Amino acid sequence: MQPQQSAARDSRSSAVSVASVPVAATRGHGNGDHGNPGRLRRPVRRARASSGRPGAALNGRLLPYLLLAPTMVVIATFLYYPMARTAYLSFFDVALLGRRLRFVGFDNFRELFVAENLSVVVRTAVISGLVVVLAIGSALGAAALLNMKIRGTRIYRLLLIWPLALSTAVAGVMFLMLFNPTFGSVNVVLRVFGVNPQWFTKPILAQAVLILALVWMKFGYNLVFYSAAFQNLPQEPLDAALVDGASPWQRFRHVTVPLLSPVTLFLFVTNTSFAFFDSFAMIHVMTRGGPLDSTTLMIYDVYQNAFQFRRTGLAAAEAMLMFVAVVAIILLQLRLTRRRVHYGS
Repeated sequence: MQPQQSAARDSRSSAVSVASVPVAATRGHGNGDHGNPGRLRRPVRRARASSGRPGAALNGRLLPYLLLAPTMVVIATFLYYPMARTAYLSFFDVALLGRRLRFVGFDNFRELFVAENLSVVVRTAVISGLVVVLAIGSALGAAALLNMKIRGTRIYRLLLIWPLALSTAVAGVMFLMLFNPTFGSVNVVLRVFGVNPQWFTKPILAQAVLILALVWMKFGYNLVFYSAAFQNLPQEPLDAALVDGASPWQRFRHVTVPLLSPVTLFLFVTNTSFAFFDSFAMIHVMTRGGPLDSTTLMIYDVYQNAFQFRRTGLAAAEAMLMFVAVVAIILLQLRLTRRRVHYGS
């Protein structure tokens, strides 16, 4: 009987010890013992408590808007509001520096298509088109030459790119001095051959100097992008064309130019904007719109109508027409070249 009683006592004691393990473990969870999953309860309670703080919404949904607010205020003040104000004034006859307005509807826009004002629109389109084509074409040719393995490529590239560091007004002063009929370097050389042209008194010569100055001003900018694009061209299509017996011109025309189409499209957009909107300083410094208004483009005509002739409504209408024309040209170019622009290799 005694062995049976001792066995029964051992079984009861083991059952008690086994039953006490979960209780101890549960108490250990509550005390935050190491190695127990119960420790996850405390961070959860902290996270729930932190979600109710007043700054949680500020750090969550409102923070991006607060970071964008200073930039949006500056853009709205110096871009969106002047644009909206210009569009508003284009429908009015403005007098006394904007203190008196008289609604005229589309009369200002109709006046832009009178023969005298229409000539400014046509002249702007022709000169701006020549500037864009010549600036992009000359930069493309120079980048192709610099891509060849010749000595001094880095020096040549640096000398051709440095005009990018000059402002438009400074470039205008430089060309005004270069083409001065009396002491300009160009006329000093031409007088050796018995020629002394008056660059700024004949309309066609003044337009030629203006176009040359604008092309030179944008040449370095375009060269930077084309040089970088040439250095990143994939070699496989060029090698395949060489194996097929294509001449250097055929490789350039049918392989290189299509591969450069994304850069060309980007430069077309930026050069168009430059030719229409950034030529004011060059015109004002070199010719002031003369001779005989031959170098008066739309951007300079806006200045004359607004500040010299005090026709603010007409100037606002001309500015809106120029803005719409540039946007339309860019959108048309994007639509026409959609299938000809190749991204990637």
